[in-house]
Amino acid sequence: MKLLMHVLRKNNKLKIDNTTLSLNQIAAKLTEEYSEVIEALERYHMNKTLVNLKEIIRETFDLIQICILILWRCHRKALDLDEPLLIKDINIEHKDKLISERQWTIETGIEIDVKE
Repeated sequence: MKLLMHVLRKNNKLKIDNTTLSLNQIAAKLTEEYSEVIEALERYHMNKTLVNLKEIIRETFDLIQICILILWRCHRKALDLDEPLLIKDINIEHKDKLISERQWTIETGIEIDVKE
């Protein structure tokens, strides 16, 4: 399975610029998307139809999209702080924590290649 996600910069139609959104705006969107995933999961739990399964997937992609925005904004800040590998380093730290400290068994991996 190969998925394609994007780092979204700007939407002129909606008048949204992801480079300038405030912390409160990002937090509100994160909360909104999280709530929509929970609602979709609950609908599917009550009625296991293809329509409801598709809605879980759609809402989860929306949640992932806002998480990508948060990571991208952190990366931009890390560059300002002369830490270009910060996201990569913390990603490795996170992986090591899951395997070594928390004893998770890995099923597979997802590679994320951000084009800059």
